[in-house]
Amino acid sequence: MKRIQVISGENIQLALGSSKRQYLVGELALPQELEYLRDPHVEAGITEYTEYTIEKPHYHTTTTEYIYVLAGESKYINVKTREETFVKQGDFYLIHQGITYAQKSKAGLKLLFFKYPSGNDKVTVEDNGSLDEWYSSF
Repeated sequence: MKRIQVISGENIQLALGSSKRQYLVGELALPQELEYLRDPHVEAGITEYTEYTIEKPHYHTTTTEYIYVLAGESKYINVKTREETFVKQGDFYLIHQGITYAQKSKAGLKLLFFKYPSGNDKVTVEDNGSLDEWYSSF
């Protein structure tokens, strides 16, 4: 019999204390501290940055990311076009599969994200230092 499944907020916050990202649902290839809900179709999770953080350039081959900013501010750069996108608390945005991007986030950023379809399709891209100046300040 199917039932409503819950992950307690206390367990989520406890897990975020030791890792900046915790998946809430999906079929994960790698282990994580938080016990997540199994679903082969979608992934969802929370990312929380307690200090200024950069995410190196990457893209997803099949996944589209849907993201809601719970708190804080972040900037993204499309590596190919150099277009910068600024997001803040209350914004919702999506990143289509195939866009190569990098991210820099102020301390206090908290995101709720969804990935569809599910799957670990992240491809890291070398930037040869071309983004060092962009990373250096917010």
